[in-house]
Amino acid sequence: MIKLALLFLFLVSLTLFGQSQVEIDTHPKDTTVGSEYFTDYSDKLLLKFMSVTKLNSLELKNKNNNKTIDLEPYGISSLGFGFNYKWLGLGVTFGLPITAKEEEQYGKTKRFDFQLNIYSQKIVIDAFFQQYKGFYIKNPSELLGNWSDVNFPKRETMKTASFGAGGYYVFNHKKLSYKAAYVRNAVQKKSAGSFLLGGFYNFDDAGFEDDTSSFVPSDFPMEVQDSFPINAYSARSVGVSFGYTYTLVLFKRFFANLSLIPGVGVKNIVVYNNGEKITESNGTGRFNARLALGYENKNFLIGLTSNAVTGTFEFQDYQIQPSTQNFKFFLAKRFGIKKKK
Repeated sequence: MIKLALLFLFLVSLTLFGQSQVEIDTHPKDTTVGSEYFTDYSDKLLLKFMSVTKLNSLELKNKNNNKTIDLEPYGISSLGFGFNYKWLGLGVTFGLPITAKEEEQYGKTKRFDFQLNIYSQKIVIDAFFQQYKGFYIKNPSELLGNWSDVNFPKRETMKTASFGAGGYYVFNHKKLSYKAAYVRNAVQKKSAGSFLLGGFYNFDDAGFEDDTSSFVPSDFPMEVQDSFPINAYSARSVGVSFGYTYTLVLFKRFFANLSLIPGVGVKNIVVYNNGEKITESNGTGRFNARLALGYENKNFLIGLTSNAVTGTFEFQDYQIQPSTQNFKFFLAKRFGIKKKK
């Protein structure tokens, strides 16, 4: 327990300079399990070189006039490395510097990003914590109609915080290896799919350093400002998720996995609307989509993975949709670890 606590503190310190991801197998005995459908290579050292892009975006919609405002941080790509061996995996990436032109066009974003994945053959658990400061409005032409500036409107003092944890049970775990698609310390030899069932918890918060700011800049027309009078919000949601995942194997070398996992639950949301604090509790929705593509030749691997989670909160005449996305491209190689007799 002490070792895990020290590992966690070490990873948190790394996130001050980059983005970290931890992968843990809670059942090491699973690493010895194989079948005609998959082979586990957890006893080999897997080294990865990665390019990662992560985002935490927000969409607000006024259901009366169907106007939508999309706010995003500047999606900085990161380069890094990682490894997997036995029950533990660790990845660290460092953001690439942005140019003066990019900063002028999109603004500057500060971020703190940590991700934890726990895999066994039967259970998958994902958890993340993100903090972002500095956003830009992605769709000014839809709001103003005559926007021609290459520089996007900025919301420099806007900040968001998101924490989420979700897990699900893999019913067809004797034929499908989820680790083969998203960790790569196993190889899926035959195509297989499985139903998934689990639950989720999410906390989302968005606002500004000063209480008077709103998501719409003050120099926008009053009609647009009145369409989105929300200054800040925070929401907690919990529910059940269910879905299906399938891995397609082609020519023994190529693979593709698609996982679609919708969820329903309840939420409690606090909204600051023109300075007034309003609290509501009702139903909510959540959708998780995951994609993995790759090619494998003996112990050399190349591929990409994508994970997107979107929540939907209804508040009076508004719809609030926070989302997190990450895209990872990787090159990897397995190495045999010789054991002493």
